[in-house]
Amino acid sequence: MDFYQNLWNQTKDVLQENFAEKTFEEMFSEVNKVVKEENGLIYVLTPSTLIKTKINNIYSKKIAEILAGLTSQKLKFKFVCEEELSSPVKEVKKTPFSFNKNNLNLNYTFESFVVGESNRLAYVTSMKIVEQPGVFINPLYIFGGIGLGKTHLMQAIGNFLSEKNLDSKILYVQANDFISDYIKAVQTQNMQSFEEKYENLDVLLVDDIQMLAMGNKSQQEFFKLFNDMTTRQKQIVITSDCPASKLNGIMDRLTSRFQMGVSVDIHQPDLNQRINILKRKLLENSTKTVADDVLIYIAENFKDNVRELEGGLNRVLWYSEVYNTEITLEMAKESLDILIKSQKTKENNNYENALSVISNTYNISLADLLGKSRNSRYVLPRHIAMYILKNHYHLTYTKIGSILNGRDHTTIMNGCNRIEEEIKTDSQLKMAVDSILKKI
Repeated sequence: MDFYQNLWNQTKDVLQENFAEKTFEEMFSEVNKVVKEENGLIYVLTPSTLIKTKINNIYSKKIAEILAGLTSQKLKFKFVCEEELSSPVKEVKKTPFSFNKNNLNLNYTFESFVVGESNRLAYVTSMKIVEQPGVFINPLYIFGGIGLGKTHLMQAIGNFLSEKNLDSKILYVQANDFISDYIKAVQTQNMQSFEEKYENLDVLLVDDIQMLAMGNKSQQEFFKLFNDMTTRQKQIVITSDCPASKLNGIMDRLTSRFQMGVSVDIHQPDLNQRINILKRKLLENSTKTVADDVLIYIAENFKDNVRELEGGLNRVLWYSEVYNTEITLEMAKESLDILIKSQKTKENNNYENALSVISNTYNISLADLLGKSRNSRYVLPRHIAMYILKNHYHLTYTKIGSILNGRDHTTIMNGCNRIEEEIKTDSQLKMAVDSILKKI
């Protein structure tokens, strides 16, 4: 046992070197005792379920890397609480499908979800759901663009409820996989396997529900499943790229049920939130130190979604690794230069399409959109055009003014500010802008 205890002690020493003092004290100061080793698993005692969950979900990858550097034996640390050691092991009933955590990404937790103004409502609503699943809000409908964290938040609900009750039957599925399951069951004349997978669920998490438009009969099956679960007060969480009222190709009786519960949106993260996301990703996946000016530079240049943001960070880390160089602002600019140029060239070449989409949306001519008339019919879409050209295409006020028939810097700035403020309180306007951006 001394060998395994020494391994953990050495691992802690390395963790202390790699993490800030406050982080280390909070997470690992009371995680000291190795209680047993069994089949290559080294059981380490934690003081609470929260600490155990955070270590398993956030730091496990780093701990595994450190352990691999300390011994050639195939060993793994398992973090447990006192009550787990004293409780008898429950016999697990075998089923044809793996539920609970087996169909969820364990890294998608509430603790690893970076909260900001863009997703606070969705986050708080999700936290309320896990207090009383199936009762407080059912269904929860989360919508927003690609790569903004909808799947992360949905699976955080599943992981939390799975941790809370190991016997819960939880299923995460993408809508197109639901369709595939149904088609396969019909083609093989084996509806029993389909029913076994989807019956008696406690929690159903369905990603990208808009894909359900691809199958009419599968919509009818989903309608039956939805009704069964809501009747039994079992929790349903759905994600989509648009509000339920805007879904195309989905039967009305389904979309009306999606609107029975609560809909929350996630939009693009602001600068501070993007910086915090980068810091979280560094903490989870790298031992390298990256200065704030580098993180700010990445966050300023990758605004659309979290995936692109992470891609920018990963390229800087990769560049540093390949060329064995320190991460500086100059190095970051060099490594990201081709990505940023490509992104801006694509955006700048496409802004004419954006103007066409806006004019078509409001049923006005392009000449009226760009013209001088102050008729209210033209002013709002014109301000939306200013806002989108500034925030989506990153054009300067001067450039936007030249596009809009020579308007001055102050006029463009005021138009952008108006839309930016109004979308915070006017949900209809925000939906209109989001719809235009999706069409672009």
